[in-house]
Amino acid sequence: MKKRILLTLMVCLCSVAWAYDNTYAVVVGVADYKYFSAWDGDLRYTTSDAQRFANFLKSKKGGSVPAANIILLTDAMASKANILAQTRQLYSKAKKNDRVIFFFSGHGGRGCFLPYDAGKRGENMLYFSEVKSLFRYAKCNTKLLFADACFSGSMKGLNTKAIQSTLSKEQKAASDMNIAVMMSCRKNETSMELGSLRQGLFTYYLIEGLGGEANSDGSQYVTITELFNYVYLKTRQKASSMGHQQNPELFGKFDLRLIVAKT
Repeated sequence: MKKRILLTLMVCLCSVAWAYDNTYAVVVGVADYKYFSAWDGDLRYTTSDAQRFANFLKSKKGGSVPAANIILLTDAMASKANILAQTRQLYSKAKKNDRVIFFFSGHGGRGCFLPYDAGKRGENMLYFSEVKSLFRYAKCNTKLLFADACFSGSMKGLNTKAIQSTLSKEQKAASDMNIAVMMSCRKNETSMELGSLRQGLFTYYLIEGLGGEANSDGSQYVTITELFNYVYLKTRQKASSMGHQQNPELFGKFDLRLIVAKT
């Protein structure tokens, strides 16, 4: 099983990032959509996912990130334009030895996230290429993207000729950057929300893993490989026990030993 998991990582080796100075994080959660309703499209625990992830970052286990370094955007604050503008502004503060994080919990589509003002006919979608391009504003070496959204695995393999022809110069440059991307499910799967946890299944185990549960070798650090192995197995097993198929994915360009948390 472990061999199979590692083969799905689809990563390239680069320089090892053993430490970072500051963390800058944009945390997005959308449950109450502008054009959806409680009976037609709204979600339950995605804003809770975002709040808990932001609170974790502020905690000692999460690195004691200052509140000023975290932008939390939920529901009406998480319009496409605001997500893009706020992320550009925050990431521009990051220097070489810092790290940046983008977290999203909400609806996902094939090749996109759905911000607060996403329309039922595909208006205002936050395309994966646009999210990736935001990371170019950060001059740091450590860049992480976590998403708890249906079909989120469709971000992998988007650099086709057809898509490349529609990207701006900035977006094309972003495809060469070192970014670790961890998604809650494969491109043809949906992500579970559990009432018993009042959270998304993936986010629950992501926070647990970053908090130290993924530390399998007893060191002072959690690597991206340890984190993924933990989140993958826990999410897959819990979903399977409830008759659901959900397999998180990890891809990008990064070192397998990349440190994502300290214990």
